[in-house]
Amino acid sequence: MTAPGLLTRPFVLAALANALLNLAAFLFVHLPGFLQQFGAGEAQIGRIMAGQSIGAIIAWPFVGRAMDVRGRRVVMLGGVMLFLLVVGLYLTIDGLGPYVYAVRVLDGAALIMWYTALFTYAADLVPAHRRTEGLAIFGVSGLIPIGLGAQTGDVILAYATYRDLFIVALGLVVVGFALCLPLRDVPTDHVDASVAPQSLLSTAAQPNLVPVWLAALAFFIGVAALFAFMKTFVGATAAGTVGSFFGSYAVVAVALRVFAGRLPDRLGARRTLGAAMAAYAAGFVVLSLPPTPGSVVAAGLLCGAGHGYTFPVLFSLVVERARPQERGAAAAFFTMLDWLSLLVAGPVVGYSIERNGYALSFLSLALVVSVGMAGFYALDRRRPTTAGGR
Repeated sequence: MTAPGLLTRPFVLAALANALLNLAAFLFVHLPGFLQQFGAGEAQIGRIMAGQSIGAIIAWPFVGRAMDVRGRRVVMLGGVMLFLLVVGLYLTIDGLGPYVYAVRVLDGAALIMWYTALFTYAADLVPAHRRTEGLAIFGVSGLIPIGLGAQTGDVILAYATYRDLFIVALGLVVVGFALCLPLRDVPTDHVDASVAPQSLLSTAAQPNLVPVWLAALAFFIGVAALFAFMKTFVGATAAGTVGSFFGSYAVVAVALRVFAGRLPDRLGARRTLGAAMAAYAAGFVVLSLPPTPGSVVAAGLLCGAGHGYTFPVLFSLVVERARPQERGAAAAFFTMLDWLSLLVAGPVVGYSIERNGYALSFLSLALVVSVGMAGFYALDRRRPTTAGGR
């Protein structure tokens, strides 16, 4: 059980807000079906969906600096308000054209604002010696909506329309906004107000953060590839289902964070990261083998175990290594890498699957994750390993 002091009232409110906002965001996995009603083909749908990533990548410098200068709360509330506007704009779409792309770009900007601000706020709240555990538990509020969003959308569309789906999303955002209102910024540790923040590029190029960026990008590419191509993989191989893969994935990831969330803080973040990324790579290796329903579940368990620890460990390292007055900029850059991976993984992995098949493509992804892990340790080798991962 988590000791008192971690699950404070602000932490719980932020986690609930994050859960509802993520649930609203994941309802939009059904957006391609809405676009098809207007005659959009696969290529056009891909371009429209990519607009969200472009918006997030464009916005990250402003989000990072605003959090460091103005605080987490103003970015959090601004992001949720923009998200509320964007979801409302989806209700006004009546065809294809530049307007749809503009809405997607705004969607991406809103998401990186509230998502980064909420996670950074959670990092500010938890004690430093339990930071990875706290972030792991907070991250559960983002994992659960992954499955619920798709399933909730299925239920809504079985009895209603896309307009009703957007209205449900709008309601979730309103409640999420209400949960964010009581949250107040908390003092970050050891902030020297007399020290001016570095430039955004200087923060991103900080030597002890570069290994984290390398590992994060490799991990995010793997995650993006799974979410983009698991549906087509099970369809092409008739082995297992998307639900069996992501169900096992989510169950083990949530279980590790809830019942073994302290492990990374006890073993050390750097040591835990290697085991977690190795598990994620192993999941891709299993997927490259002759597929069976059992192997799909096994791969889901391995990837879920890897995800369960990799994300909170990496984010914890970002928070720990960035100077307190630049923590917002570093957190925003970390989130931006997640969006960048969506732009990279979609076309590159799709091309590889068309040319080389799923087996070789999944092996290549295992190699990408492994190289990211090895690169982290190669660049980070001079840093001593302690219980805190410093």
